[in-house]
Amino acid sequence: MAITDADISDALHAYLERYPDEAEQPAEPLRLLARGQGLASRRSFPTHVTVGALLVREDAEILLIEHLAYGITLQPGGHLEPTDATLVEAAVRERIPASPA
Repeated sequence: MAITDADISDALHAYLERYPDEAEQPAEPLRLLARGQGLASRRSFPTHVTVGALLVREDAEILLIEHLAYGITLQPGGHLEPTDATLVEAAVRERIPASPA
């Protein structure tokens, strides 16, 4: 089952329960989610949800990759897919960059 706006909203609300002082930062995405904007779809503009994974080794090294489209260095991540059942599943799927062809 695909990720829904309700799933994304629940994740943001769970985050805010833990970090209530950061309530201002996700205010706009929460407003859009409440309106049912379909933010799990990459076709939703100007805003849609993407996921990322931060991989940290014991020695504090962090995995970063060069984003091919933007030409900048970022943590691994990407768009949600209709086959993703959870945000965590989507982040795990996106954690390792594809090998160059």
